[in-house]
Amino acid sequence: MPSRKPDLLHAVEPPTGSGDGVPAPSPAVLRLNEACRRSGGWLSVGLEPCRAYLPAGFEADIAGYERFLMTVVEASASVAAAFKFNLAFFEALGPDGWAMLHRVRARLPAGPLVIADAKRSDIGSSASFYASALFEGLGADAATVNPLMGRDSVEPFLDFEDRLTFVLVLTSNPGAADFLQAGGLYRRIAESVRTWNHAGNCGCVVGATRPEQAAEVRRIVGAAPFLVPGVGAQGGDLIATARNARASASWAGALIHVTRGVLPGAEQAGDVLGAVRERATAWRKKINSAFGS
Repeated sequence: MPSRKPDLLHAVEPPTGSGDGVPAPSPAVLRLNEACRRSGGWLSVGLEPCRAYLPAGFEADIAGYERFLMTVVEASASVAAAFKFNLAFFEALGPDGWAMLHRVRARLPAGPLVIADAKRSDIGSSASFYASALFEGLGADAATVNPLMGRDSVEPFLDFEDRLTFVLVLTSNPGAADFLQAGGLYRRIAESVRTWNHAGNCGCVVGATRPEQAAEVRRIVGAAPFLVPGVGAQGGDLIATARNARASASWAGALIHVTRGVLPGAEQAGDVLGAVRERATAWRKKINSAFGS
């Protein structure tokens, strides 16, 4: 395992009043930090049952998808700080897909953080059931939410103070320019995250395709954790994003998410386990290097 840089991977310490930007050691942040320290980096790996990602030898059915996902888990668990389930891929497979999601979740090793990428949003009474389904039913350590319905749609998630809630602030897709970026809406959302983060369990989704805005969001929210998609197939700038998303000199504070860059795809033949392990290890190295640059 490569040597760890203490300024990036060191445990979060109790606040000292020094103003260094390190968050108070909330249970959610401590869980995140333990996962990053154990894995030696800030890599998040995507788990998505998708035909386009299947190598030769894996059938495009429930059994084939499950076998493939568990191969990805086995190959990358030692270097992944988090596994992120994109729930849409499982939901599209119907009840059998949802059952598979729960089986894969139950078989995950204890180390990596488990993120439910659900992007849920609803009025408070409904949102409380969404939060319960993800945090209690699925047993996720973190979830993504859409904040556009306002505070009461997010609060039921934040009530789980030992879990992380990542709020969509500025996403990596081109359509983010339509609303989130237009008129600076992302700034208002970031200001809300700063207000909502009193328990230290509210973070931001900020796409790597907009590194300049990542710096602005970081200035607004302080040391709230980031979840950063878009560095792989979407073409985001890893080095610029790592520099701008970093929470402080003493804490990186940003999970860098990769799916297609780790999953081998249909062109892969032979040693799938080894190919995934090699790709995941390479991404961890690149991410650590970017945070150190």
